Amino acid sequence: MPNHRRLQRCLSTEEHGDRVLDIVLHYFGCLKVSERFHFYNRLPQESRERLDDERNRIEQLKDMLECQPETKAGGLLKVFIESMEEWRRVVETMPIQPRPPPNRSRHTDIDVDSKIKAPMIFFKNSRPYNIPGFENAFPKQKIAISTLLAEDEDSSPLMQSCEDGMVRYFHLPANNMIWIEEAIARYYHEQRPDPEDSFMDLTSNRTRTKTERLLAPEFWQGQRNFEDDSEVHARHMKPFCDMISIDSRSTSQKNMVLFMPYLHWQTDSERRQSAAAIKDASPVQPSISDVVDSRNSKDPKNSRWKKFWSWWDRTNFCPTPAPVSMSPEEHRGIRRLKLGPVLMQAAALVKAIDFRIEEGLITKYLHEKESLHPRRTLDQSYYTALKDTRTRDQDQVVYRATTRIKHDCPLRTGQGECKQCQEDITKTSRLIVVDQLWMWILDESMYITGAFVQLLTVSDTVITSFPRRWGKTKPDPLSVHKRLRMRLGAIRDGEIRSAYDLGLIIIDECSRVLFDRTRGRHLKPDPINSFADAIREITYKQTAAFDQFLIYTRLATKGKNSSKTDPTQNALLNINTEGNLLKEIKDILDEIYILTRVKLQQKSVVEAAVSNIKDSLLQRPTWHPIISMYEEGYDPESESLRNDQLEAAKLTLARSDHLLDDVHERIEELRTLEENAQKTAAALKDILTLKQQQAGVIEAREAVRQGHETLKQGKSIMLFTVVTVIFVPPSFFTGVFGMNSKEFGSGPFNFSEEFTYIFPISAGIIVLSFLVAFGRNSILSSFFALWKAVLLFPFIITMTWIVINSGLYTISRKVLAIAIALKEKENKKTAEGDEGDI
Repeated sequence: MPNHRRLQRCLSTEEHGDRVLDIVLHYFGCLKVSERFHFYNRLPQESRERLDDERNRIEQLKDMLECQPETKAGGLLKVFIESMEEWRRVVETMPIQPRPPPNRSRHTDIDVDSKIKAPMIFFKNSRPYNIPGFENAFPKQKIAISTLLAEDEDSSPLMQSCEDGMVRYFHLPANNMIWIEEAIARYYHEQRPDPEDSFMDLTSNRTRTKTERLLAPEFWQGQRNFEDDSEVHARHMKPFCDMISIDSRSTSQKNMVLFMPYLHWQTDSERRQSAAAIKDASPVQPSISDVVDSRNSKDPKNSRWKKFWSWWDRTNFCPTPAPVSMSPEEHRGIRRLKLGPVLMQAAALVKAIDFRIEEGLITKYLHEKESLHPRRTLDQSYYTALKDTRTRDQDQVVYRATTRIKHDCPLRTGQGECKQCQEDITKTSRLIVVDQLWMWILDESMYITGAFVQLLTVSDTVITSFPRRWGKTKPDPLSVHKRLRMRLGAIRDGEIRSAYDLGLIIIDECSRVLFDRTRGRHLKPDPINSFADAIREITYKQTAAFDQFLIYTRLATKGKNSSKTDPTQNALLNINTEGNLLKEIKDILDEIYILTRVKLQQKSVVEAAVSNIKDSLLQRPTWHPIISMYEEGYDPESESLRNDQLEAAKLTLARSDHLLDDVHERIEELRTLEENAQKTAAALKDILTLKQQQAGVIEAREAVRQGHETLKQGKSIMLFTVVTVIFVPPSFFTGVFGMNSKEFGSGPFNFSEEFTYIFPISAGIIVLSFLVAFGRNSILSSFFALWKAVLLFPFIITMTWIVINSGLYTISRKVLAIAIALKEKENKKTAEGDEGDI
């Protein structure tokens, strides 16, 4: 084994010693290539087989990536190899040896059922129990989904019989209805039911199997809150919890089913990756805009020439320029310049590899009878009818709080970085999502009656299903199941005495995963603080806006500037700032409402679960070993009950009450945020009301001022009118007597001839002026329309004669008839296609 100093630099987070727990990560991620041979030879045969399997998996992954098109991970692998060759050429090392062409006949698709692991946690007599024959130890034992759901009692723990006092827990890391049906069928050693079979009809007289009773429509398919043609993000189960009896002859065997939404989070890059995978897996044809965008995103027309010259350079047909001598500093700079693309492409390639299993899961099960329920963002869970919620998702409070703010750094000249830059380094855009917890508690307790009550066997099995974060195929310290394993790993002996205890812990972890401030605070978002900070910021801006309003109101009251373009009045009439703040606070209230709605649904489900658990534990049939401890006249000695059963019931009931209190507390936190946001929204509305009232005052003041101005103008016009009246008669007579006519002088025209020209021309000018000035009058408009029609009539008649006699009219009619026929044929084909799809 390597020395202790070397192990301290290991990538593995597990404790190292004589036994390396994460042997695969230690071998591939910690050891040098020269150290692997010696390390491998000292391993036991079981560890060697694990490393050999990992080598085979890597080779299969390489073949799969090379066979993929360049638009996906195959293109990333190709670019990464080219960047690595360029880097090694700069550092003067041997280039990467070209791999042989991939064997495309080899099957390289991912078998997701064999790649996805299902965690298993067992308790025996209230103590942790390691399942023999599986890797790792409690609580980290896992099994492949394909093995767990196989109809093989030797390999599937679900089909194996349990010992007395055993509590088993199996988790399926995706909300896949097919997996659940297969798992419950394996549990009862039966076949998976088909929803289309006759047994799903309640009117059928055939005796249904245990699997069919447990998955009856009222407990399974009937709880789906979506249609087959709904949007993908609309898929979810209604909040529900009930007890199910699979034996019609007895009420002792009871099973509980629970569907509960809970809040979690994911990064924005994970959301975009999942959305792209869902879009690729959907059979919907791309729209014209998508085709245009994809076409525009491709290389320009000369991309073929660029690829040709790139290939020419790689094959070294072009003469390589002679090396230029450079200083060590310049060579170091070039190495850094070439290393950047290598690291970026390596990160993108690793990211694509991490997403391969989720992409395979979506491809296989997304449209398989709508069985797979993907994760939903906060807005997708509420606005189920919207086709695209990207804009609303990126407007979340948590997204804005965890996203870098674009700004011009004043210290970007090499003197350091500002505070905003330092804060942005640790920011990663995150979103709140709504996941689903599906849980079944299967009770196989059997008792016999007689002179004494005897407990034959207690075998409780818990099956859960909820999704993990997108792309987190590696251990995720913030996942719900990782937190659950950590909690169960540190649990005391005797705390898990029944499946109800384990079920309450699972519900508690799902309910608190987003609101727990004790673990992973620097890695996950804090929605309560994010909303509180956003509300405080808007409240501060609202207070500043109110103070600014009062200042401008005082300035306007003083009347220092009565101009129409008074900036004080413009500020009082401008509501853009308050309107934007009101929109932001409304969005915050909308998100808080959705969060509260989810928590209220959790409350109803948890209350139903606690009620069912209490009824199951506190019921008093004559043969049941647990009798109500709150009933009067209760005598434990006379009933021969064991003290540990009573303590187990008390512990379970106390845990259920504590779970309810936690849910109520989180609802109260959200309601406190909602009250603060509503107060800020009311204050903003008050400011807008005051501005509206102030606008009325300003308008009245402006009306008074305009009245004074109109009065002054009227007096001026009156003065001009008086002057005009005084001088117009003298001007008229002066003009008349100053005319050059025969009566007053030796002009060419006499007085009557001059008036014959003056009055008709003046009348025409006056009439034309009146027509132009009052042309909007309806009578005049009709008059002009009539004259326009009269003038255009000969032109229209001429053009009509030309079109008819030249044959253009006949040609246009034929073209129109052909177009109508083609349109009807297209509609008919489309209708036939829709009926075929239905």
